[in-house]
Amino acid sequence: MFSDKLVISSNGGIQPSTTKEEFLEGYSLPKNKELMKVFNDLDLVEQMGTGIIRILQSYDKKSFEFFPNFIRVTFPFNKDKFREEANEIAELTETQKSIINLMSDSPTITQEVLSKLLGINIRTVQRNIKILIEKGLIERTGATKKGEWIVKN
Repeated sequence: MFSDKLVISSNGGIQPSTTKEEFLEGYSLPKNKELMKVFNDLDLVEQMGTGIIRILQSYDKKSFEFFPNFIRVTFPFNKDKFREEANEIAELTETQKSIINLMSDSPTITQEVLSKLLGINIRTVQRNIKILIEKGLIERTGATKKGEWIVKN
């Protein structure tokens, strides 16, 4: 983390059969297909390949640097806004932070799955979700069973 940007390096690079252009278009070739199937069955991942597309909605393709053994992504940010958001996040409990992280990774995650993954009862999950909604950090869209969580900021 730098004063004006966040830099993330991902070891392994892209699959040899995938071009940089295909990668930036969101084509996904998971290295461990069986693991991805398990994660998908548990609703812990979104449709594969959507992450890059969502990043490119806010950042330029120049944010990605490709190396033989890793990919580096640079996210510039507004320092003042980042400090405000960091302070807001610092005020959250560990449970609330975990709920937000799981919802970010899997917007269709259910309260029941959150309860199981976090090892807390469903009432505690519901109480924390209510707090996060009141703080404007998350929002629910769509139907009860087929809806999604939107994590703001």
